[in-house]
Amino acid sequence: MSTEKPDEKLAQFLRHNPIEDRVYLKEYVRDHPDQRMAWYLLGREYAARGDRGKAAYCYAQSGEIYEAFEKRKITVDWSALDSSVPWPQELKTAAKRSRRRKAALTAALLALIALLPAPAGPAAGDGRPAGSAAASAELPAADGGLRVYLAAEKQTSASGALERMLLRDRPTGGEAVLLSAQSADGPGGGWIAWHRPLNPLLSVASGGPGEAAAIAYFDAAACNCRPDDPGRFAEPAGAWRQRQEQLLVLRSALEAYRAASGKLPEGPEELLRPYPDNVMSGLTPYMREAFPLVREAAAAGANGQAAAGTGGAGTAPGAKPTAASVAAEEALSEPLAILIDTKLHRLALVSGRTVVRSYEVGLGGARTPLGEFAVSEKVRDPKGRKKGEFGTRGMTLSDTDYAIHGTRHPSSIGKDESLGCIRMRQEDVEELFDMAPKGTKVTIGSGLLPAGLVGDGSGGDSGASKGSGAPGAGFGPKGAFKLPSEVKETNPGKVYRWLD
Repeated sequence: MSTEKPDEKLAQFLRHNPIEDRVYLKEYVRDHPDQRMAWYLLGREYAARGDRGKAAYCYAQSGEIYEAFEKRKITVDWSALDSSVPWPQELKTAAKRSRRRKAALTAALLALIALLPAPAGPAAGDGRPAGSAAASAELPAADGGLRVYLAAEKQTSASGALERMLLRDRPTGGEAVLLSAQSADGPGGGWIAWHRPLNPLLSVASGGPGEAAAIAYFDAAACNCRPDDPGRFAEPAGAWRQRQEQLLVLRSALEAYRAASGKLPEGPEELLRPYPDNVMSGLTPYMREAFPLVREAAAAGANGQAAAGTGGAGTAPGAKPTAASVAAEEALSEPLAILIDTKLHRLALVSGRTVVRSYEVGLGGARTPLGEFAVSEKVRDPKGRKKGEFGTRGMTLSDTDYAIHGTRHPSSIGKDESLGCIRMRQEDVEELFDMAPKGTKVTIGSGLLPAGLVGDGSGGDSGASKGSGAPGAGFGPKGAFKLPSEVKETNPGKVYRWLD
């Protein structure tokens, strides 16, 4: 456990990770001119952009907060000196200055926690588009509820999520933890590697009103400090992650159903019809509970975000979904799609520019067609001309002779040995079959995905440390995504003549 004080580490963190939303801070200080911490944060943003005049004005308004964070040069806690000892005058002066700065830092931390009024309810927001920030996740922690926030490396600074944690979502007790998703540079800019371990950055534990918050840091580079052990968050953060994926698959299924029929399903059973209308294989209990709220959000537009007031997060087993908990996490806000990169021999299940799963596949070189398709048929145990040639799952592409399917030749994965179809390992195609609803869009081409995905393992194990909880290890996926088999998805009367 680090011996550094929370206020010292907060100061270090803010120096390394300035809060970026200047417009929001400008609006806030206009409405709350007496909040000195907000003035200080706004001043830092002006200074970072080279506007020293405006920065100086903001710093002047921040008073002792600026003094505490910017001019604190003495690292020894002189306030602990024994006053009965005849110390030199310069040390006595330093002790007084240290006490003033220590008090100011404590006040700054309290100001961060109390900057905004408490939300009126689960759908309360700040007037911004829902889904622009992660929201509360009702997950169990050792000492109360845990809210989970996500920041992406390079694309969204950790301090942006810290702003949401401390400024926009006033804690009313319990804890909040900030996770960082790895980035992957690729075509069109940065990608978010959701399928890899999510690294814990920091947590904030809030007591009751008037009580100081405790901040723990888990990334030495972010705070320039000795990191704490995040192991106790591994299980609840893993539950949050699993709920996020279930909600993403459910939202994608609703959108696929709407694209095919022109309307949303009235109930979950409309997604669970037998072959050939099997949009999904089944629904988890949590997905069934969340269905009415997810449908309501989808009907309101914005891909299921508009009906929820504060952005998205999942809930723990046994917890009831709420309007806030079913809204789309920013990184997972787009319906699922499949990208197949012929150069990398890589199939990725993506949500926008977030890689949800990454699989190595076998292709057919020039025989594999390029272009845009859709999953027009999903079938279990497809019967081929040879026994087991298509494995346990198959997904036809736009009613053609091409498909994504399993193979009895696993050694061909990563090579151009097929007759044009996309071959997958059995465990990989079974996971993809559960996650990708019928109607999922498929794009095949060269240079579609980040080269850094090469080397990923299969599916949910891609680069994951299995959530060991060790400092710096990150919280990885735990096992493959799997839905209960609730509908008939076989078609034994047909011999499939896919080009293997």
